[in-house]
Amino acid sequence: WLKTHGFPTINVLFADDKMTIARRQGCGFAVEDSERHARNYAAGGISCFLIDRNQSLLDVADPMIQRVQTFQQILAEIGKIRDLDGRRAAVTADLPPISDDAVPVRPRIVVADAIHEIARSQLEAQADVVDVDGTNLSALLKAVRDADALVVRSETQVTGEVLAAAPRLRVVARAGVGVDNIDLDAATRSGILVLNAPGANATSAGEHTIALLLAITRQITFADATTRSGEWARKQVKPIDLRGRTVGIVGLGRVGSIVAKRLKAFEMRVIAHDPHIPESRFQELGAEAVSLDAIWDQSDVVTFHCPSTVETHHMLNERTLHRLRRGAIVINAARGEVVDQDALARAIQDGHIAGAGVDVFPSEPCRESPLFSLPNVVVTPHTGGQSAEAMEAVGRVIGASTLAALRGESVSNGVNLPSATLNAPELRRLTTVAAAAGKLLAVLTSDIPNQYGIKVTGQVSGSLTELLLGTALCASLQQWLGRRVTPVNARVIAQEIGLEITSVAGEDDPDRIPRFIFSASGHSNHTVTVSWDRTQAGIIEVDRFSLERPLSGHVLITHHRDQPGVIGRLGTILGRYGVNIAGMQVGRDAPLGEAMMVTNVDEAIPDEVLEQIRAADAVENAFVVALPPMDDVDPVQLSGIRAETRPVPSVVS
Repeated sequence: WLKTHGFPTINVLFADDKMTIARRQGCGFAVEDSERHARNYAAGGISCFLIDRNQSLLDVADPMIQRVQTFQQILAEIGKIRDLDGRRAAVTADLPPISDDAVPVRPRIVVADAIHEIARSQLEAQADVVDVDGTNLSALLKAVRDADALVVRSETQVTGEVLAAAPRLRVVARAGVGVDNIDLDAATRSGILVLNAPGANATSAGEHTIALLLAITRQITFADATTRSGEWARKQVKPIDLRGRTVGIVGLGRVGSIVAKRLKAFEMRVIAHDPHIPESRFQELGAEAVSLDAIWDQSDVVTFHCPSTVETHHMLNERTLHRLRRGAIVINAARGEVVDQDALARAIQDGHIAGAGVDVFPSEPCRESPLFSLPNVVVTPHTGGQSAEAMEAVGRVIGASTLAALRGESVSNGVNLPSATLNAPELRRLTTVAAAAGKLLAVLTSDIPNQYGIKVTGQVSGSLTELLLGTALCASLQQWLGRRVTPVNARVIAQEIGLEITSVAGEDDPDRIPRFIFSASGHSNHTVTVSWDRTQAGIIEVDRFSLERPLSGHVLITHHRDQPGVIGRLGTILGRYGVNIAGMQVGRDAPLGEAMMVTNVDEAIPDEVLEQIRAADAVENAFVVALPPMDDVDPVQLSGIRAETRPVPSVVS
């Protein structure tokens, strides 16, 4: 439009659909976003107009930013604008219409470390990709200011400072497994989803472990160096066999399991310690489940495949090193903090430890280490998971899941958000309806309640229950607080405001269609029930009233006394303001008792209409809510195959 009307070429620094921002991140964030837009346009010499009826939303003192109350004022003023080079702009008020199928704004993804070309191609096809050196903090802080996602490997440190500098950031994707370079607590508090690629590089890391071990036992580096230098040091090379020796594996997850399988083929005795793995898995791998004490006391080789945590920090230290058999070998391709490298160097120098293979260091990139000068130590620069196949697999996972998360779809590799083992289309519909239920619950409960919860009937996994609770809670908190809330930080925010969260598993009946009853209890008590036939989902009950059809679209909900003339009066008010009724459902608990009416209308109901409805005789309260549209759903399918054990007031069209 600017080009068509004679304006010079400019860079548009911000472009987003305001309603999308408001729904996703809260009205407060959307207002702040408008201010950022205006300031950047004004900095570029472009006059801006802010429609601000309240005259109080923004504190703007820039002469290039003018307040108006209506869009018509903008059209009246915009004809007076001259373009930047002084020519009169041929401006008209015939702004182009926005197509319903317009392409959405492309997200901005910052890539801070090297990633596979497959991941890059995936991301560039659907997003604007910006590269930055993640080890340069000032450059990183600048790059993430407008980022929707940040992709890193192990080199970039994603600290609280980095996250605080990125108000739009929704996803941090770790192209690998370990996330100890990411401040998970800060990400969770900010509502940022952290992804990784578990298992994608497990084979590479496992085989690298074997390579380090063989390089030591066969003295490969010494033999290679002396042969290249012209020596024939055959007599000085004294390799040892692995057969018959005992390997102790700390951590029997994806990588540890691969190591166990490979070393069983070398006819080693395999013992392992992992409190999170069932006994059956040990048996499947041919490994003996033992304590850590047994690992230290019985192993000829110790190899680590566990994360860096408070419990695993310096797990191998001065004391535990000297519990190992004399001549033992240490392999660490997990995390540098797991092994005290100073103590390991001393144990190698005094001859207690025969050698070590190290791929990871406490601080990376590592320029200095006491291990570097020791000839019986093989060191590599954290390349365990960097085979061509691993990098491709990690790239595919991270590329696809980052884009899916930005689209609001379910991902199975979230680190700080529970995942559910469902196909994305099925889960998307259910989570959309759960969010609608949370929004409706917040509309019905105007004040923040004391307790918020979910009760599940039917056979449903705990991870799915937690995901839906987080989704509904997120929608409710956004409605109550007007701030950015995501399923990632919903529980954290609930705790901050003293909102008690409950989750109850009801009847675990595989023959029953699952129902999720979301509840809010405080000054008033309300419930919204969602039914799910594992394909379709819908809101089928509000408070104590069962609905004939699931709720969708623009909805007016009234609580009123059951008496003649109420429905007619409400219909008259809507008709007076040209609000067309698309459908109506009415129910009551008893004649002349409490009643509820659910009215679907074709367009949003203005505030003044809602106030007249609330003031109508016999109306106790009225609410309006916009819910996602329902596909063609058979209401019988969502009603469950067994009758309710308690009486439910019927709502009849």
